[in-house]
Amino acid sequence: MKGVNSQVISDVRSRANIVEVIAQTVVLKRAGNTYKGLCPFHSEKTPSFHVNPDKGIYKCFGCGEGGDVFAFVQKVKGMDFLDTVRDLAYSLGVPLIETTEDRKEYDRRSLILMLYQQASEFYTRLLKDGSEGAAGREYLKKRGISEEIIEKFKLGIAPHGWDALLRYLMDANKVSADTLVEAGLVRRKTDTNHYFDLFRNRLMIPILDEQGRVIAFGGRALGDDEVKYINSPENPVYTKGDHLFAFSSAKDAIKQADGVILVEGYFDAISLHQHGFANAVATLGTALTEKQAKLLVRYTDNKRVYLCFDSDLAGQKAADRGRQTITQIAEGIGIDLRVISIVGGKDPDEFLRDERVGMGAQGFSEAIANAAPFADYSLDKAVAGCNLSSHTGRIEASKLIVPILAEIKNAVARGEYIRQWAAKLLVREEELLSDVGQYRRHNFSQTGLNSSRLNANQEANLKTKKLNGSRNALKVGHIEAEQQLLSLYLTSLEDHQFIKERMAEDVFIESVHQRIKEAIEGIGKFNNIDDLSYRLMDRLGPDQDASSCLVDIILKVEEVSKQNLPREVILREARARIWQERLNQEKNKLRALLPKAQSEEQQIGLQSRIKLVMELEKNLLWSEIKTEDEFKDLKHKINALLLETVL
Repeated sequence: MKGVNSQVISDVRSRANIVEVIAQTVVLKRAGNTYKGLCPFHSEKTPSFHVNPDKGIYKCFGCGEGGDVFAFVQKVKGMDFLDTVRDLAYSLGVPLIETTEDRKEYDRRSLILMLYQQASEFYTRLLKDGSEGAAGREYLKKRGISEEIIEKFKLGIAPHGWDALLRYLMDANKVSADTLVEAGLVRRKTDTNHYFDLFRNRLMIPILDEQGRVIAFGGRALGDDEVKYINSPENPVYTKGDHLFAFSSAKDAIKQADGVILVEGYFDAISLHQHGFANAVATLGTALTEKQAKLLVRYTDNKRVYLCFDSDLAGQKAADRGRQTITQIAEGIGIDLRVISIVGGKDPDEFLRDERVGMGAQGFSEAIANAAPFADYSLDKAVAGCNLSSHTGRIEASKLIVPILAEIKNAVARGEYIRQWAAKLLVREEELLSDVGQYRRHNFSQTGLNSSRLNANQEANLKTKKLNGSRNALKVGHIEAEQQLLSLYLTSLEDHQFIKERMAEDVFIESVHQRIKEAIEGIGKFNNIDDLSYRLMDRLGPDQDASSCLVDIILKVEEVSKQNLPREVILREARARIWQERLNQEKNKLRALLPKAQSEEQQIGLQSRIKLVMELEKNLLWSEIKTEDEFKDLKHKINALLLETVL
């Protein structure tokens, strides 16, 4: 959204009382200089959610969620950063900085949202009408949809007439027919000035955005129309690849179940909600997009996604497409992707409405409990057409499963699957292992899957967030060290200047820490440390991971201050731990290359480099580094080693 700049962000932050904002969602009780309550982001009985009004931050020491007032509203309302600033600005009376074009665009979007809301109300009223709504009510009755679900999903009916909605909206709002065409509610007959409703004689299913606003419709034919479903075209407020059907209704249930069920059709999702599975959402007629996949895992701590598509071939292909997209986005965060296999029904809706033994809601619950990890599902499907009792069938099966086994990132899991399938196919484990290894070498880069690997910044960012996610998690040495150094920037003016001068050329291993460092260095002049902290929060606001990480660094300032260690000592020890990690990564890389050496000379060269790395590791003990010059000298040696070409 436009109309937001750094001054607006600063004004909103200064006016927003973080305690008052959070208290609208969480019951807070004073605890000394802070407030505490039950965390809204995970289930707990003992309060571990703390709000610090002086620092303008919140932190849950149970699940690890933390941030400022913007981060909280973003998380609770499911909005992006700029929409969050705008939302708070309106509530606090902070004027937005907008050009005439910005205001026109905002007014245009607002008008279209209003038209969709009025259209939805028009359709829902007609469904309740004795004559107009009869066909729709009869259809919903046959599908077993309750009045409660009809209200929940705002179901309605479009009448038979060609222009009923057109006339209603033009009379109610004095808008032009062309405006309704732009909104996607009306169409214009080619080469004429005649307009007609897009939806006629159809059961109307509103599509809502994350905030619960109607932005589009799906229309199910009630008559003999050959086109069973018509969907709204994309418009200024709706891009179908950006949204999921029923997501606004499912968010709370997704949090509670710590998992989300993804289906294909509107009525699959609606039926699941009616039968108690309110954590179900549906795609909107396209293969799953990256933005939709990110929505899926936003509210799940365990990142558990159940794919439940139709049991026919098209549904199986959709499940595979969904996996590929989710894997591309979620690689590195341990997403638990599973497939719900439904037996005896073409789609989830039919399965839920089937009253035979093993079907219905109870049968679906059992199917969820038995949902197979996607690797198992993919392997079983791959060999489904092979005759495993024959010699040729087992050979063919082994060829089909190698790419799937090679895709498994976790080495332990990959090894276990190789062992199991070697036994199933009656082949030697080492032979299957060799084929998988060869496939990985030829098709994957050293860092992972060429096609589905997160980029380095995303991976480090997610890894850091995961490591910071729990107070009981063991912190990796270099992450703790990098956060200690960042905390020195925020401890005092003297410490800030000290660390800024000495860390000017240093680069952190974790990309999220490097982004925070660069943000600090980019701020320039500031009045005091508190001023620096607030400016830093404003600058990092759109970067959710960096904003969350900054909370841990701000909290670490007090911890570092209590240690009362000379800043020179903190600098030396932290730097040593960071460079030890760099050397450790290099050592592991070299050891992994040893089996690939193609000559004795190459093997000796690798062993010599490993030995040199180990010697440098010993030299990095902070007690052996007395001066800044000594560290720089050692740093140059390490950099020179790391830059050398291997093999």
